[in-house]
Formats: sequence, C-alpha cells, structure tokens
Amino acid sequence: MGEIQSTSCCETGRTFPTGEAARASEQRFREIQADCAAGHVPELRAGDVIYLDTKIYLGHGRDDFHGGLAEVIEFNQGAAPFVKVAQQGGAYNWKLLAGWQKRLRSEFGKTWSYPDPDHRPEFNEDWH
Repeated sequence: MGEIQSTSCCETGRTFPTGEAARASEQRFREIQADCAAGHVPELRAGDVIYLDTKIYLGHGRDDFHGGLAEVIEFNQGAAPFVKVAQQGGAYNWKLLAGWQKRLRSEFGKTWSYPDPDHRPEFNEDWH
C-alpha cells in the first residue's frame, strides 16, 4: 500500500493538487534560497516564491506593506533584473532582493507578505 504524501509545501505552506507538485515546490524554493545565499542572482519564473521586505511610508501610508513570502508573477532578467509579485503592485529590484533573502527568511519564516495600509490622514499627506 502506497504512502500518502502531503499536498502542502513544507517551505511555504502552499497547497498543490499532488504531493509530487508540493515536493517540486519545496525543491525549487530551496534552490533559489541556496543560490541567493551563495551570492548569486538566480533567474526566476512565474510561480516561484521569494521574500519581500516590509515597507512603511510616512507620506502615503495607504501603500504600507508587511514583508514575507511572495509569489512571482513576472520576471525580467536584464542588466537590472526586476520581479513582480502577486501580493504587491510594482516592480522590485531582484539583484537587491536576492542579497537580502537569507535575512528576510530568518525574519519572516513561513509568513506571507500582504498589504498593510495605514489610512490615518497624517500619514497620507502629499509632501511634495
């Protein structure tokens, strides 16, 4: 009788249709993190998971963001590689983020990133 495999990725908590897909996700996540820890800037693809840092804005708190895991939806490998993720609009400098992955993994673990807006008027005034 075969062993039932979990369909959850133990690295990110994401659920997949099969145990095989979950193991592939774990392996890919570990590869990306190991490459970053070795000082490389690995090429990403849609569906990969990376870490983003927290962002807090004094003049536009409505855009505050709590860091953590984020799913890649677009990647452009060029002189200045950038990545876009499902959890937050805009593009991020992947070369910079790749160097931060070890620290961010230690800080956020399996916590997913999310918008964390601060709508108080004093933190949403235009300062320019």
